[in-house]
Amino acid sequence: MKLEYTGPKEIISPHGIDFKSGKDDKYVYIYPAIQVYDAIHHDYKKDTIYTHNIEGKRANNDETLSKILNIEPTIKESSENEIINFEKYLDNEIEDVKKHELFTEIEKDVYKNNLIIMKKYRIKRETNKIIYNHLIEIIVEDIIIHRLKEVNTPFNERYWHILQTIQGELSHHKKRSIGSTLDTIHSDSIRLLLKINSIGK
Repeated sequence: MKLEYTGPKEIISPHGIDFKSGKDDKYVYIYPAIQVYDAIHHDYKKDTIYTHNIEGKRANNDETLSKILNIEPTIKESSENEIINFEKYLDNEIEDVKKHELFTEIEKDVYKNNLIIMKKYRIKRETNKIIYNHLIEIIVEDIIIHRLKEVNTPFNERYWHILQTIQGELSHHKKRSIGSTLDTIHSDSIRLLLKINSIGK
């Protein structure tokens, strides 16, 4: 299992390979998500507001993955199993091309070849997505354990996406649904605020 930037979402057809703008590789959200984790993962005192400096040297891919696996070692096995299942899905997709009745034989060949060409790309991209989703689950568990009321981040697209993902994970949590609202704060700078409904014991 390896963490590395891949690229935008692919669009594969019998007519070629294209890429969908606006569908970023989840890789770009992993490092700022770790910053969110670092900001909330510590001991707490009641009625205290904590801040975290996000400046500093950025870890490389190996260091980033190692940190995630140190946080939760079980992620390695579960992620590798998910990647294996995804690879099987891609193999079935390639095999099923011959069943497409609306395609000509030439189109089937082109489509199959395009799927084969993009297989490694898609596995790398899915690996980033799997790692990102597990990291979000870790953050949500920390939020619940510490019964946090708010998570405040700088205002940019990547943190907005991360907080939205956290919000979705909270609302679909395996134990119970936890509501939250995502908004902006306008003071000396624009910031993002995820306000979380009360989390009991």
